[in-house]
Amino acid sequence: MKGEMATMTDEQRVREANERFYMAMTTAEIEDMDAVWVEDAKSICIHPSRDALIGYDAIRESWVSIFSGESSMSIAAGNERITISGDSAWVVCNETISVATPDGLGAAAAQATNIFRRIGGEWKMVLHHASAVPFTSQDDWPDVIN
Repeated sequence: MKGEMATMTDEQRVREANERFYMAMTTAEIEDMDAVWVEDAKSICIHPSRDALIGYDAIRESWVSIFSGESSMSIAAGNERITISGDSAWVVCNETISVATPDGLGAAAAQATNIFRRIGGEWKMVLHHASAVPFTSQDDWPDVIN
């Protein structure tokens, strides 16, 4: 694995960091989420239709709350557009969210911007901002839901 990391491009490393973020949400593992983020007071997370959370302590608390709920969720990123400038990178992507609750299956979509900073050769998240995008009809739901 170490040899693979040495041959990966910055774009591949940013894509991998982005994928780890979505996997941490899907598996609901707080330790995996911790590994994705820069753990400092300048990190920012904006969940859909929510106020900004400033600082990793507040961000972590929100993930702990989300992960402890009765619902399970699967989130997939698609249509990723990655831009890298020096030690900063941003990914703009579509999120497809499916949620299993005691009442049944639900679906949602969001547009997200994820910003990463290279620290010690590793890309770490400093900002996640997701905005809900409504489905107009069930026909617009992703195949994973239909």
